[in-house]
Amino acid sequence: MMGVPGSNAPIRAAQYLRMSSENQRYSTENQHNAITEYAGRHGYVVVASYVDAGRSGLSLKGRDALKQLLSDALARPRAFDAVLVLDVSRWGRFQNPDQAAHYEFLCRQAGVRVAYVSEPFGEDVAPLTTIVKHLKRVMAGEYSRELSAKVVRAKRQQAQLGFRQGGLIIYGFRRLLVDPLRNPRQILQPGQAKALDGDKVIVVPGPREELAVIRRIFKLYVEQQLTFREIARRLAAAGVRGHGGEPLSIGSIRNIVSNELCIGQMTYNQTTVILQSPPLKNPEEQWTRFRAFEPIVPIELFQQAQALRARCKKGCWSDAKILEALRELLAEKGRLSQLLINDLKDGPTADTVVNHFGSLSAAYRLVGYQPPPRPAFGMNAKHWSEGAVMKGLRELHAAHGGVSLRLIDGCPDLPSTCYIRKHFGSLDEAIRRAGLPVLNHSDKMRFGWKHRKAAGSDNHYAGVHWTDQALLAALRQLHERHGYTTANLVDQNGKTPSAYYYKKRFGSLAKARALAQLPLLTNSQRVSDGRKRGKLGTLIRRKPRFAGQPPGLGFCSKDILVGLRRLAERDGVISAQMIDNDPDLPSSAAVANHFGKLSKAYELIGVVRLKGKSIRYGLPPRE
Repeated sequence: MMGVPGSNAPIRAAQYLRMSSENQRYSTENQHNAITEYAGRHGYVVVASYVDAGRSGLSLKGRDALKQLLSDALARPRAFDAVLVLDVSRWGRFQNPDQAAHYEFLCRQAGVRVAYVSEPFGEDVAPLTTIVKHLKRVMAGEYSRELSAKVVRAKRQQAQLGFRQGGLIIYGFRRLLVDPLRNPRQILQPGQAKALDGDKVIVVPGPREELAVIRRIFKLYVEQQLTFREIARRLAAAGVRGHGGEPLSIGSIRNIVSNELCIGQMTYNQTTVILQSPPLKNPEEQWTRFRAFEPIVPIELFQQAQALRARCKKGCWSDAKILEALRELLAEKGRLSQLLINDLKDGPTADTVVNHFGSLSAAYRLVGYQPPPRPAFGMNAKHWSEGAVMKGLRELHAAHGGVSLRLIDGCPDLPSTCYIRKHFGSLDEAIRRAGLPVLNHSDKMRFGWKHRKAAGSDNHYAGVHWTDQALLAALRQLHERHGYTTANLVDQNGKTPSAYYYKKRFGSLAKARALAQLPLLTNSQRVSDGRKRGKLGTLIRRKPRFAGQPPGLGFCSKDILVGLRRLAERDGVISAQMIDNDPDLPSSAAVANHFGKLSKAYELIGVVRLKGKSIRYGLPPRE
């Protein structure tokens, strides 16, 4: 067994598993089995797992598990001292091999070893091993490059045979699943994909009413010279709906006008994306075209539309014309904004202004318009970039050993927590993106208590400063006066802090009694003394925390589930508000605390999530 020097204890290890769709032999189960076997032979115990399923190894993008692993490896304290990976390619197929070496270096610098369990060098760091490991990283990246070239070539060959490459398709057309002999199987709905490698996908015209809308769009654009925005407004007013029941957007109309499917021609290879790089536009001679069906709109009308678009792209709007239009708009409205510019009929769009002058602010300056100061977000009347927030969180963590709501709101180098939640979705997401460890609820509470205690905040109760000696002295005086000390007596005597305050300061009321050198009673003795005080009429019972508080009701799990089922069967649906309004059930918060969350309780009574309903949960529909 290998372990800490001088000890036979196993080494705590985290396993990292990654599987892309390239090969099932790299399934997470196979990786887990290999790592488990290696760990047993070399003295490791796996205490944490980080899994990126269905993720490419070309970059760190989308690999949340690896990001969290690196964050946890750099955190203090951490739960593991080693990382076990199947091989170099599972760590990553980065096109720059130094990127993989950098991530491994970060772990090793923090004292976390990295072992590749199926590689001959394992966790060795000798010079020769380093050379071999670098070659392995280069080979892993080269494999991705070769595979990418093969995929691009295969997709282009399939496009030449008339098979659809890609999932999304414009309004008015459908994806038809066919077998290897081109016999139709079914129309694929948005989000659906083929299940068999032998099956193919072709494009067919959609319903007649949608094809009529496409013809109308071309006529409005070519014959009436309407802009895409004006066409979108007319179609929305006419009740035309696109995918998902939403009105056709300006972008959707622009794609329809420029897409060669409208003349029955499938076009592929207009752009190339290699190894997650930005798309590159290909020259027209490299495009792949296939005549799929009869034109939806006349070819002449389609060509007129392309000529009109080309004229617009070439700059029918000169800098002088744009500035003149902005001056006229400013004279009319007294101000300028992106919304006003886009609503201007026969005027340039905001995107056109930005393309000509770099930004709207630059164009505003040229026409002599000074927009009002932007409202301040966050704290300190300052706009915050993502990089500034990330830097502030890291500095706050380094200074205090953690991050909390109170620390952020009190930090002059950070915006408010409300601002951070608004822009990152949650505080945990911002902390994660800053590369810091994300604590669970218990650890957050523990950190908050520790920080408040270090700041002296916990030494005050009801505005009075209480030292440990003063608390223990008050407890002794209470015992001398009454002959005993119970939690109810401590809560209600009016001269000492609450029993919870004693528990928070000393760990428990019993520990406080021991420190105060009071007699320690067994549980039987406490029960017996309580019964005696009950007979004498001196027993102190728990009082309501506030006036009008109803007496506590005890509910067992079975009673709660029966009541929830009754409520759901009565109305067919169920919600937190309905639970709160039911006099025979505890509050929705109590139900959530009892079962962990409301959805867990709903699952136990057979309630499901409803689609397209104002109330989200209810009984499943009857078939």
